[in-house]
Parts: sequence; structure tokens; C-alpha cells
Amino acid sequence: MNEQTGRLKRRWLYIPFIIAGVILCAYYLMWRAGANQMKLAVEDWVEDQRQSGLTVEHGPITSGGFPFFLRVHIDDPQIQSAEEWHWSAERVSLDALPYNLNKMIFSAVGEQIFRTENFGEWKLSADDMRASISKDRLREWVFSMNVGDATASRTEDNATLSLETLVFDLAPLPTEKTTFTLNLAAAQFDAASNGETYSLETLQTAVALSQIQLLSLGTQTWRDAGGSLQIAGLFADVEETKISASGEIKVDANNQPTGTIDAAIENPAGFARMLGKTNALTKNEAEVAAAGLSLMAFASGGTIETAVDMQDGEAFIRGIKIADLPRVD
Repeated sequence: MNEQTGRLKRRWLYIPFIIAGVILCAYYLMWRAGANQMKLAVEDWVEDQRQSGLTVEHGPITSGGFPFFLRVHIDDPQIQSAEEWHWSAERVSLDALPYNLNKMIFSAVGEQIFRTENFGEWKLSADDMRASISKDRLREWVFSMNVGDATASRTEDNATLSLETLVFDLAPLPTEKTTFTLNLAAAQFDAASNGETYSLETLQTAVALSQIQLLSLGTQTWRDAGGSLQIAGLFADVEETKISASGEIKVDANNQPTGTIDAAIENPAGFARMLGKTNALTKNEAEVAAAGLSLMAFASGGTIETAVDMQDGEAFIRGIKIADLPRVD
């Protein structure tokens, strides 16, 4: 009797392990189903892009990450739009939680190559490059991106870019789904090209672009519907110039920016010279602007608080030209 009782007790000891094994098997089946669903979603997306006219190629699609993540790897992805642009990478990984597919995280591994007709071919690498898209109760969806310690170089002339950090999120406005909001913060952006160097210490901005669904129909349609870029706040430390600004920009009948921006500019000479280096002004115009703005700043204690007026394809501060404005086509 005692021996039989002992055997029964030992059998009861196995029950927790059996239950754990059943739970683990069920979890694995759920994980595998989720991984297969992610693979199918990738294949559907690829087919959709091909149907829309893009050329999309890739190597093997594999899964991993068990037990903590649903992870799908896409080797050698390549996307091309006719002769306009081409992008490729060594590998792209997609991550999600097995019990929540409402948020997908994308990360690029290894070197990326991006080529456009106007800007040439760039080779890009970063210690951290992650993007995510997730469902949101108020905003429907949110697209976010994080970049850390990124560098890029252009094949043709060895122009270089470097960026310490970039964080941003893009989403519809909760109260108006046709308006997209962008919150962005960047630090230590440096560039060198054709013997010129450019430096941006800090950039923080919150902007909104209205009537965005009409942009694909052309600038005129977007303008006629009241489309605009609303700058809720912007702060930049560029070329030793500190700028804060807010306002609204639209486009005129010639598809050029128009509007008024309220700005505070500390040490404006560096900003004016930077505009000359980027060809927004000629070298002579940049020097004239630097001298005039410096005199304004000196007279007002080092900082200009003023409006930036944009009209007829040019931008002015109190009558001093600070930029030729591009067409928005």
C-alpha cells in the first residue's frame, strides 16, 4: 500500500512538466503560425509593389527569433523604380511579438546602397537603423524611425555624410486624418562635398502637412484644396547660428513657397554663409546677407526677432534676401 501510494505521488510530480510541455508546444505552434503569416505578408507586399510598377527582387525569406520574437529575415532585398531610384541592402529583418502583430519593426543589416538620377549613388551604413509601423487608437497608425551613428559616401566624388542620431515619428493628426504630423530630432549632422563642409549641431521640429492625400494629384490640386506646411515649432543650431521658428508655408500660382515665418536668429552670419555654400544664395548675396543680418543682430543685442517673408520665389528678412526658393512640383 505504501509503495503504491509512493508511485502515485511520483506521478503527480510529472504533471507540472507535462502541462509545461503542452503549453510550450502550443506556444511554438502559435509562433510558427505567426512567422508563416509574416512571410505571407512580405510576399503579398512584394507582389503589390510589382503590380504598382516597382521592380522588387530578394533572396531567401527565413524566420527566427523563437521564443521571444517573431523575426523574418529577407536576404539581398532590392527595389527599383524604373530609372529614377534604386535601393538595396544585405539583409532586412522584421520583428514582432508573437501575441501582437499590431507593431512591426524593420531593421537593415550591413551596407545599403541608394541611387537616384539627380543625387548619384550613395553607400550607407549605421550602427543602429530601425523603423516601425504600429496601429494607434487615436491616430490609426504611427511610423517611427531611429538612426544612430550613420555614415554615407557618394561613389562618384567621395562626398560624405555623417549623423549621430535621428529620431522621428510620422502619423495622421487625431482630429484630421488628411493631415500628417512629423516630430523629428537630429543631432550632429556633418557633410562634405566639392570642397565645402556643412555642420548641423541640433535640429528639433514639429510640423504638419495638410491635405496630403491630394499631393499625388499634383501641386495645383493640393494648393487649391488649401494644402499647407504648418511649422508648430523648429529649433536648429547650424553653422554656429541658433534659429527658432514657427509659421505656415503654402505654394503660389507658380508652385513656389509663399508665407510668413516668425523667427528668432542668434548669430545670423553663419546661417547666411551656409545658404551660400548650399547655392540657395550666390556667394556675393550670402556675404551681403551676412553683413546686413549681423548689423541687425548687433543693434538688437545679438538676436534678431523678425518675420521671414517668402514671395515670388525669394525669401527676405526685413528686405534682405536670404534664399532663392525652389519650385514645388
